[in-house]
Amino acid sequence: MKRFTLGFIIGGIVCSALTGFAVEYAVTANPFPIRVDGIEKSIEGYNINDSTYFKLRDIADAVGGFTVGFTNNTITISTQAEPSEPSEPTNTDEAITIYEGQPRDNRLAREGDTFVKADGTQIVLKKDEVTGVLGYGQGVAPDVGIMDDLGQGDQMTTFPLKPNNRLNTDKYGNDSTGTWTAASFYDVNPLTGEGHWDGEWSVIAIKTRPKTRGTVFGEISEDKNFIWDDDVWVCLASENGHSILEYVNTHQ
Repeated sequence: MKRFTLGFIIGGIVCSALTGFAVEYAVTANPFPIRVDGIEKSIEGYNINDSTYFKLRDIADAVGGFTVGFTNNTITISTQAEPSEPSEPTNTDEAITIYEGQPRDNRLAREGDTFVKADGTQIVLKKDEVTGVLGYGQGVAPDVGIMDDLGQGDQMTTFPLKPNNRLNTDKYGNDSTGTWTAASFYDVNPLTGEGHWDGEWSVIAIKTRPKTRGTVFGEISEDKNFIWDDDVWVCLASENGHSILEYVNTHQ
């Protein structure tokens, strides 16, 4: 039986030098058909000294299971899949219904979610055109109630996020302004019941804070989001805003 050897080469071999003298090899095209798993493949091959050789990359393309490269003057062979480029997390789940005051083990609220108030009123959450903040002007606090983990190991406890409290875990991602919510406070305006993350309230303050000065200490802005502290408008949802409002209410 004719000897048949399958070898791998990157290019055609014409000659090689061994122990100080040259040996000439005749190179002819491979005359034999090639089948891979019973399917005939067209792969360029070479017959050299009764052995058949193929380009390594051609075999990789025909058979699969490995890839061939050439980096830093080195032929590289990998039997593992090419690593994919890291991508931004995508949120593909559908809109959810959020019930006021009820805990939920889910994600941060998103545009298109439905918020159901205690009296049954349904509000479809949307981003405000001026601030870009989800739910601004809609008078709801949709992220109150998402479940949060605190502690480690056996000492870990799970509880729903409360108004004016901190989210301790980092599993919920970014708020509507792109600010990461790990260890962020969720502040609720006591007059409107509207809640946003610190980063969102900062955007609201920059874009909607009254341009004119207040007249008396404790004056409430027209949109009820700010309170006058003698020389500056303070966000009512902040800790300082709560304190000023409480002081005004107890000294009237």
